[in-house]
Amino acid sequence: MRLLSLPEVAGWYMRRFYKPLQAVSAALRPLVEPIFRPIAGFSLPDREVMEAPYEFYEQIEALEKVLTDNTVTSVRLVTNPEKMVIKESLRAHAYLSLYNVATDMVVANRIIPDEVSDPFFKRWKENQQQYRQEIHDNFRPLPVKEVPLYAEELCGLAALERLKETLYANEDPSQVYYKETTLRVVQEENQYSLEVYLPGIPKSQVELSKTGDELNIRIGNHRRNMVLPQALAALQPSSAKMEEDYLKIKFAA
Repeated sequence: MRLLSLPEVAGWYMRRFYKPLQAVSAALRPLVEPIFRPIAGFSLPDREVMEAPYEFYEQIEALEKVLTDNTVTSVRLVTNPEKMVIKESLRAHAYLSLYNVATDMVVANRIIPDEVSDPFFKRWKENQQQYRQEIHDNFRPLPVKEVPLYAEELCGLAALERLKETLYANEDPSQVYYKETTLRVVQEENQYSLEVYLPGIPKSQVELSKTGDELNIRIGNHRRNMVLPQALAALQPSSAKMEEDYLKIKFAA
């Protein structure tokens, strides 16, 4: 999950350190090279070598654009009807949203079928009924599909085909089932607000700070350094509140 922050973290280092270092290196190389090469036995890195790390960063940045385009990329969370598993899935949903990655479906897995009537499973089925409803309630408006607990392990193409029929039947599994908006900028009269979708996260767990044109959002061990749009970069956060699962940050001059 933390790898999703890599493009923004890499961009921070590139903007603040690598690009200035590259400029200094280019300026000093003609002066230092005649002294350095006879002593070290090899040359200082030329422009092509110095550009390689930045070109790699640009590839990562291009990948981020694909991952954060909710018309192209989405995540499907798989959870079980159990208390701790649901909580972990809810946290995963919030962390994905923090990094601007949309979720389009939740799969409730290992549902005990109705035809199982063994008394041993009676309490299990009662608990699952409660947690199945919690999954629908907690992840709304995301669509939820259910997969039964099969009598055997799903191995091989035939088993995967069976799972595919259970989940999608005649539907196109590559479609985006729900277009989740994880980030939006709202203008109200002369005031701007940045709204970040953080489902299930209380405001008390969110830490905010602004440095230059970057907004830093931290939730536990997860942090995002977000480069602000030009309209917000020169403004300062004036207030923040959680409303309808959105962290709404107002900016003022």
